[in-house]
Amino acid sequence: MKLRNNEEAVSPVIGVILMVAITVILAAVIAAFVFGMAPPAKAPSVQLRVSAINNGSGGTFQITHNGGDALILKDQKMTVTNAVNGAIVDGLMGTNLRLNGTEFQSGIAIDTLGAGTSIIHNWNGTAPDKGTILKVMLQDVPSGQVITQMQITVT
Repeated sequence: MKLRNNEEAVSPVIGVILMVAITVILAAVIAAFVFGMAPPAKAPSVQLRVSAINNGSGGTFQITHNGGDALILKDQKMTVTNAVNGAIVDGLMGTNLRLNGTEFQSGIAIDTLGAGTSIIHNWNGTAPDKGTILKVMLQDVPSGQVITQMQITVT
């Protein structure tokens, strides 16, 4: 009986090394999916009504929650552009917003804005003129997503 010599085959040591390498790569890919692929943070879904009033000696900026998810105000960034001579007002809704060193929000602060509730920001000092168009954007900080964007006219 004559033994056949096959010199084109891979040695058993090389075969084991290749199998271990494939196993490690497969484990790394699976771990990336399991540990690194968390679902992205989701912004609250909400319907808001925003109004701005100039009463001659100041004014108010009111946000009313008309339905949807509750808003945790410390996690929401509000930006109002064209407010008071083209300036930009922005800040977290659960804190005092600042405009040229004056407070934009005053009064009782609330932590959560739920359906049927409102938060009123007082313009301390100069309020935008009646007829001024304000661009309002509300952004959810944890997810980075814009919740709402609208234009309103000061009345």
